[in-house]
Amino acid sequence: MIGVVRALLSGLGRRAVLYGALALAVIVALWVAFRQGRQAAAANFAVRRADARVRSMQTSKDIRHDVQNADRADLERRADHWMRD
Repeated sequence: MIGVVRALLSGLGRRAVLYGALALAVIVALWVAFRQGRQAAAANFAVRRADARVRSMQTSKDIRHDVQNADRADLERRADHWMRD
């Protein structure tokens, strides 16, 4: 009787270790996937922010160029139109 109980408990212990190791492996895999996803999202956000900054600087440069090359009458007409809107 004691031999049967010991065999059941030792088998249960091995199963518990196996299930514990599987659960730990799944948790670690989920943590790694979550962390990589988070880092990828941060990198994607940084790239989008840099692209937006470059577009903003290019637009500013284009507008500055247009204003410097426009004649006085055109600038006054644009200012009047802008003030009406």
